[in-house]
Amino acid sequence: MRERVFTGIILVLFIAITGGLFYTQIARYGLYSKLSEKNRIRVIPLEAPRGKMYDRNGRLLVSNRIAFDVAVVPNEISNKTKLIDGLSDILGTEKEDMARKISAARAGNPFLPATVAEDIEKDKAIKIEEVRMEFPGVIVTTRPIRNYIYKEAISHVTGYLGKISEAELARYKTYGYRMVDFVGKDGLERAYNDYLRGVDGGIQTEVDSRGRQLRFLAVKEPERGKDLHLTLDAELQKFCSELFKEETGALAVMDSETGGILALVSSPGFDPNIFISPRNSRQVRKLLSDKKYFPMIDRAIASAYPAGSVFKIVVALGGLDSGVFGKDDTFNCSGSHWVGNRVFHCWKDEGHGTLNMRGGLKNSCNIFFYQLGISVGPDAISKYAFKLGLGRPTGIDLPGEVSGFVPTPAWKKKSLRQAWFIGETANLSIGQGYLLVTPLQILQLVNIMATEGKITQPFLVDKIGEVRLHHTKIQDLRLNPEAVEIVREGMRDVVNAPHGTGFYARPKEVIVAGKTGTAQNPNGISHAWFTGFAPFDHPKISVVVFVEHGGKGGLKPARFAKKIVEEAKRLELL
Repeated sequence: MRERVFTGIILVLFIAITGGLFYTQIARYGLYSKLSEKNRIRVIPLEAPRGKMYDRNGRLLVSNRIAFDVAVVPNEISNKTKLIDGLSDILGTEKEDMARKISAARAGNPFLPATVAEDIEKDKAIKIEEVRMEFPGVIVTTRPIRNYIYKEAISHVTGYLGKISEAELARYKTYGYRMVDFVGKDGLERAYNDYLRGVDGGIQTEVDSRGRQLRFLAVKEPERGKDLHLTLDAELQKFCSELFKEETGALAVMDSETGGILALVSSPGFDPNIFISPRNSRQVRKLLSDKKYFPMIDRAIASAYPAGSVFKIVVALGGLDSGVFGKDDTFNCSGSHWVGNRVFHCWKDEGHGTLNMRGGLKNSCNIFFYQLGISVGPDAISKYAFKLGLGRPTGIDLPGEVSGFVPTPAWKKKSLRQAWFIGETANLSIGQGYLLVTPLQILQLVNIMATEGKITQPFLVDKIGEVRLHHTKIQDLRLNPEAVEIVREGMRDVVNAPHGTGFYARPKEVIVAGKTGTAQNPNGISHAWFTGFAPFDHPKISVVVFVEHGGKGGLKPARFAKKIVEEAKRLELL
């Protein structure tokens, strides 16, 4: 009886095993065959070099260099303790940290290389290669890595790279991104990331059931990303960066005819190279946590400030173009002026006397512009400000540009539930109050005067690869030509006439037209502006210089502008 029961159990088990084998080997053959094939084939990624960046003359601005990484194959390690001690001594790392990385590598696939140190110095890579026979399982690998040749001088233009975040990976995973990839985090690296990135390659290998490599099956070479050819002039950019390195603020130079940016500096800057290597993590944290100077902010496009007297260009055009103020009309400045029940003062205590428009601009007379602004009215001033490009992004091909702000009586009533007062019109007339602008907006504004009434969109990238972009967008604002010419002449007098507020911006052999600005700052010393174009008769460049807490615009910014124009002439940009 027992033998029959035992035989029956064996028979049932045999039938079950046979059925299982039939199910897996015959019925599910297609599925398991595909899974087996996937397990048999492994792909080792080959990272594609990013596209390079060149200036307008073909000078290399951003390239790629070779980075040396250290990897270990856990299955080939013969003496773990010796390996940990040896690598830690050469690399200068903590032994506990190295032990943790090697243990993590063992927990993965023990037959594949796992990186334990990234972007090590070349001499350390050579040292490891020299003693590698003593440490079985150690491999020194290479990969392309970003190299920002001009470092701080161009940091806010190029931007920088960083490891892809989880949120970015979720958005871009379908485009082939991996958690180990670097992506553009700011500047042109971010704006043109998909062009610069290129296409990764890979090595296809065959492995056995334990994951050991048997042979190479195929290699797909990576495709380098597309190069960017910029409008920047590398020599002018470097000159401006050196000129401005002790200041906090921004400056920019633009090709008046096309809108191509020749130089764009935000200070303080940063070295984009430190974001590439893990060994610079302490420097990165310090940079990102700097709450005093905020070096990561591009002050040219991402910060908005009171405009001060450079806004008088808008009020002057508004008065003349609308017909409120004629070419022969005048206002008198006695040094003070009653607006409502409050006395407003000019910067010159004794006053400027009787002034026409050219005189008002040359002397940057506050009393003149209080009277002019009140005559024009706040709605008309705001209308002209919007028309001349303020209150909205310029459209430059960089991420993070802000709109600034142009106030109106309707906005104040809706948002603050308050009426607009005549004293606020007086403040707006000299660029104070709620008004906020970016340096690049002021550059675009002054370029309207350079082009005699045309607004031009600024841009940085001229070509992607060999394909030229059609960035240049020029719109005729249909301003009264006589009004534009009177303002232009007033701006010429600012720099070239006796006692003009922009006297220090006057270079040799070039006639510059410009406007100074001193913007009151509730948090300390006034901000300082100078903006202008040159040469006066046939403008080639437009310039803006903004110095945070720089005092009077006719001093430091005007002197900077003079040196920039002189350098532009030396470089034959004029």
